Amino acid sequence: MPSFEHSADYERFRADAEYMEFLVAAGELLSSSLDYRATLKTVCEAAAQSIADLCILEVGSINDRELIAAAHRDAARNAELERSVARVSHERDRPAEPVWTVLDRGRTVFFPNIDERWIDEHASGTRHAALMRQFDYRSLIVVPVRSQIWGVTGTLTLVRTGSSERYGPDAVRFAEDLGRRCGVAIGKARLHSQTIDIAERFQKAALPHALPEVPNFTLDAFYEPADAALLVGGDWYDAFLLRNGDIGISVGDISGHGMESAALMSSTRNAIRMAMVIEPDLSAVLRHADFVFRNETPPDTLCTAAVAVIGRKQGTLTCASAGHPTPFIWSRGRITAAIADPDLPLGCADMHAVPPRPNAIAFEPGATALFYTDGLLEHEKNYIAGEAALRAALSDVSVRQARSPARELRDRLVGRAHGDDISVLVVRREDDA
Repeated sequence: MPSFEHSADYERFRADAEYMEFLVAAGELLSSSLDYRATLKTVCEAAAQSIADLCILEVGSINDRELIAAAHRDAARNAELERSVARVSHERDRPAEPVWTVLDRGRTVFFPNIDERWIDEHASGTRHAALMRQFDYRSLIVVPVRSQIWGVTGTLTLVRTGSSERYGPDAVRFAEDLGRRCGVAIGKARLHSQTIDIAERFQKAALPHALPEVPNFTLDAFYEPADAALLVGGDWYDAFLLRNGDIGISVGDISGHGMESAALMSSTRNAIRMAMVIEPDLSAVLRHADFVFRNETPPDTLCTAAVAVIGRKQGTLTCASAGHPTPFIWSRGRITAAIADPDLPLGCADMHAVPPRPNAIAFEPGATALFYTDGLLEHEKNYIAGEAALRAALSDVSVRQARSPARELRDRLVGRAHGDDISVLVVRREDDA
């Protein structure tokens, strides 16, 4: 009587264990990155070293197939395999080719034994037949790569070659599971791509479309989110003309990140802009903004904001702050803080009881005003050192006269990835001609 170690049951259990081990590893690979092309290429290479001799993954439709990965158990033949597969993907002499069948019907095809007659009947054309003979196809599974949202998005092909063992029905189940996991990875990547596109559109809509063009004044702005995956956050800048020709400015920071904070940012920015157009008193502007903010935002949400008016005829900059870092003015070699003691942030307390106190300072020809959010200073978690670096950068004439001084300031102060949003607005009053 044969021992269990040599029985069919043992071989089945061994194969199942091998597939389960691979699926666990594949699951980890597929969840490691949103770059699905690179991830699927890695999965194919891993499959060709364990559950297949060849692994091929294509995405698209019958009329538009794209090869994502082709891997051989002998990694030295990967390039040869990729070239051969790419050459035959558009051959359609015969409609019986397995990949077309799966793309058309959305169902797995399984051929446990492949011989010369089978190749003649199922090759898509002469190049495809040559490929299967070149790599010695002997057993084949092609499964749909399926997304819950987009349906069949491609195919996964597993091949046994030469004298390797043939695939059995159990292998089909595991192949279909792998195809489903690949489909989930592609679906997540596509959803992420769409989310990024929506966020980019929202970001453009939430910030000013353009800065005002004012004679003898140059305005420049820069915005950057904390994380490329989030794209939008709660920071903003704004500059616009008032009815009397003066320049209205606001800059602020809503607590939190993501679309909810960005939506609050957009509504708060617009509320402040409207209040400034109607109301010349900056203390009243912040009181109105505070009332709206406290009554229309979730509890425990805070907002810092600085508002300013540049009086073009008077040559002044009047500023008020609700908990926001003070703007700085460079003029005649000196840097002055526009606000000595910022008031409480919006949403923190009723500003009607203790109204904000605007401050007016000279804004002479040749002066430069800098408005910013705290992400410009806090990337090193040392606010004092950050402010010192900011003052040094603003004192540098090459920064103030740069083509984009806002971007130049960002690059000088934050040279790498950062954990907070950054908004910078620079206003330069040109020297009188």
